[in-house]
Amino acid sequence: ITLCENGHSLCGCCKLKLRKCPICSGQFLNVRNIILENLAGKVHFPCKFRDHGCELSFDLGSIAHHQESCHHGHYKCPFPLTQIACTWDGPVAYIKTHIKNSHRDPCDAREVSGVHNARLLNFDRYSSWCQTVFTMKEIFFRFSRSIDGFIYSCVLYVGPKDNASKFHYRLTINSLDDKSSVSACHETSWYNDGVQELFHNGKCAVFHKQYARSCMVSDNELVMEEEIFSQPQID
Repeated sequence: ITLCENGHSLCGCCKLKLRKCPICSGQFLNVRNIILENLAGKVHFPCKFRDHGCELSFDLGSIAHHQESCHHGHYKCPFPLTQIACTWDGPVAYIKTHIKNSHRDPCDAREVSGVHNARLLNFDRYSSWCQTVFTMKEIFFRFSRSIDGFIYSCVLYVGPKDNASKFHYRLTINSLDDKSSVSACHETSWYNDGVQELFHNGKCAVFHKQYARSCMVSDNELVMEEEIFSQPQID
């Protein structure tokens, strides 16, 4: 919090947008109002999602972090990650209902438990695949894309950002004769961070497309074993 030449106080964020003091048009000084800064540091502010049910309050240093992960906050639909148009956003508790009502294709979402099969349909025809996965009372979004001869696949956590690091996923492709397999295990990432960096840095499951093609079952379909769990498993 800084001062103008006539003693008026202004926060750092507002000062960046102004050339003169909005009260007296005086010049800004390179002087901090330490007393007011100390007072402001002791004030607790309610979460901006209080009208949606959050009853918590925080100091200025903590409130931004909380609001980014507040369970009562608004979250976007995950499908735009795949260029599917959807402008919905709302409380995390309503995401599942939205997906079931607005994304009704059988491939869009499924309820699972433990190890299950993820199916990439029309493998040689399409270059990307996605599906919402409901498991452990949580919401995840699996996204796979064919890039330069490889299949990149990740599982993203849909909900408060701090929860993403609590889960891991394992994706496995098995050969048709069960004599070989390729598997990768990673921590889930927050869906609002996108997938470009994950794919670019290989921080996801990466399969050679030629090997994947040799593992296709009938109807031009690739099957991946998928498991999402709350703690990394040690073989």
